[in-house]
Amino acid sequence: MMRWIRRFVLVIVLLVACAIASLALLRVAAYLREDESAAAAAPADGKFVESGHGRMFVMDQGPRDGVPVVLFHGTAAWSRLWWRTTTALKNEGYRPIVPDLPPFGYSERQGGYSRLEQAARIDGMMTTLGTGRAIVVGHSFGAGAALEYVMRHRDRVIGLVLVDAALGLTQTPSDAPAILTYGPVRQLLVSATATNPLATRFLLSKLIYRQEAATDAVLDILKAPMRVEGTTSHIADWLLDFAGSDRTALSASRDQVAGIKLRVSMIWGDRDDVTPLAQANDLRSLIPSASVHVMQNVGHIPQIEDPDAFNTVLLSAIREVMPADAAAARN
Repeated sequence: MMRWIRRFVLVIVLLVACAIASLALLRVAAYLREDESAAAAAPADGKFVESGHGRMFVMDQGPRDGVPVVLFHGTAAWSRLWWRTTTALKNEGYRPIVPDLPPFGYSERQGGYSRLEQAARIDGMMTTLGTGRAIVVGHSFGAGAALEYVMRHRDRVIGLVLVDAALGLTQTPSDAPAILTYGPVRQLLVSATATNPLATRFLLSKLIYRQEAATDAVLDILKAPMRVEGTTSHIADWLLDFAGSDRTALSASRDQVAGIKLRVSMIWGDRDDVTPLAQANDLRSLIPSASVHVMQNVGHIPQIEDPDAFNTVLLSAIREVMPADAAAARN
């Protein structure tokens, strides 16, 4: 009996050792892969804009006299993932402005990643661009920063559109798990998942309902910033904030959100398992004047799952949140 117990323990030890070794190899691979500066790796059709909180990489190619529409991307995405939406907006005369929210994409990873800090970055970027008031669109985790920006800079916003928003308003505030307080542990987890090109398709498949949307073009977009130096380390730092509750955020307070006087519209996939439709209904209970557009047979990322239908819905939502005087001035 003791012999079998010793063998069992030995097998467990070997399995654990193999798992640790595999994670270590993935971390080394990430270190070797992340060998380019953001300036060298960033696409030529974007630009870097000073924000006062690090340089922001921004896609800003719409007509300068168009109503600005600022698009906030979700977790592990970056500005390019909106490419079909920005085209639709430009065709309608809007000026889409799409920043990379650090630590994702090519923006400088300077400072922290709370909603307040992200909102401050966006405010600085908008000041540098001199855009004036804008429509704000926030998707997934980016919706938190978008809502925070709206609540802290009301005078700079025309209206707000939330897309499958991950706001955490239905969750009990909590701290990040204790194990994530160790930087090396976070880096191992990130190098095995978020910055592991081999895991990109699998991770994306867990966010979308229409699996055919995980095209090679979309996967290439998501993988592109993985070669920027320090990506794994910075996302590991962000993970500590992401895994806990942001108690400093106005957008995390149900009472504060209920006090919003701005025009709000929501777009939600009926097959979203990440932020289920029930969260949209809860949000509308806080903001009864908000409209809700439910897209059929779509998951958490409607702009890539059904881009044509999404663009049609988004344009409708933008018109809903634009006050009559702003719409008249545009026409």
